[in-house]
Amino acid sequence: MLLKKASERDFAPTDYADVERALFRNKDTGGRSSVVRMREGTRVPRHVHLGSEEVVVLAGRVRIGGTEMEAGDYLYTEPGEEHDVLALTDALVFVSSEKATPVVE
Repeated sequence: MLLKKASERDFAPTDYADVERALFRNKDTGGRSSVVRMREGTRVPRHVHLGSEEVVVLAGRVRIGGTEMEAGDYLYTEPGEEHDVLALTDALVFVSSEKATPVVE
């Protein structure tokens, strides 16, 4: 069993300004599960999914590949799909990817 308490969550910077990640676990397939924190107006560039990905918006609003999402919304991405992510407000998002997601821009 693996437990990560919200009160003990450590956010670390990513390669993108004002985007931070609290890692839950790395997967044997190359993916990971984490919570991503984004400041309003920040963007994660277009990237391709080598495996599936699941996203749940926990707080705030984001636009993923042109689709606006808010707290409670869920998105499933098929392998081979591409999208970017834009924070429309400060946002907190759960992301679970099966494999790595290289940037294509």
